[in-house]
Amino acid sequence: MRGVEIAGTNAQELDAEITSCVSAVLTRRLKVDGRMERRLVDISSALSDKEAAADSVIAAEYCHRLNQLVNTVLTETRAGRA
Repeated sequence: MRGVEIAGTNAQELDAEITSCVSAVLTRRLKVDGRMERRLVDISSALSDKEAAADSVIAAEYCHRLNQLVNTVLTETRAGRA
């Protein structure tokens, strides 16, 4: 995924961004606000697009797994508001 951009961010940097967000949410050190939620929704959409257009199974699986993490954060965030 080197050199690939997803949602305007280099894939490697995006991976680190999502990983730190997931960690912070799971350890309750971060509360996802509206701006962050919109960013996560944009990332999820971009990952779905990249998965569908992937030229290899590995790239598609990578996008799928990363999107699962993003959707887990979104689900946890929305459940916390309910």
